[in-house]
Amino acid sequence: MEQMKRLALLCSISIFLFTACSDNARLNRKEDRLIGFWEFEKATFKEDGALFRDNITDDFEGDVLEFYSNYEAVYDDVSAGILFFGDWELILDRDSFDGEEDVEFFLDMRFFDEFNRPAFDYFTSVTTLTNNRLELIASNPRGRFTFKLRRIE
Repeated sequence: MEQMKRLALLCSISIFLFTACSDNARLNRKEDRLIGFWEFEKATFKEDGALFRDNITDDFEGDVLEFYSNYEAVYDDVSAGILFFGDWELILDRDSFDGEEDVEFFLDMRFFDEFNRPAFDYFTSVTTLTNNRLELIASNPRGRFTFKLRRIE
């Protein structure tokens, strides 16, 4: 009986360590894909209660996000001619619902003005992150933004 308890404990610890290691490896791979320059390809906004989304791509035309491996970021707002410096964090969230495991990624970004005061934040859900495509959803009190970005060299 004592051996069965030890075996069960050993199995539980092994599963926990395997899951934790695989989550860290998965998060590291996603972070590696994020590093680099990303240009806004499409942006939409759907106001709460609205039936349709507004295409706001023109508001972000030419804007570039750059992510560095040290978790710093730069937002180049081309229309305003301003560089905003900030930081980013990619978060992996594992959730269980009805016996199924679900993994989601969230990207939090904070940017500051030239006086190092908070300028704006994006707290986003990552719907796609490949070597060349990044798709994000960001909600605010008025509605929901959807951003599609592509990697630029």
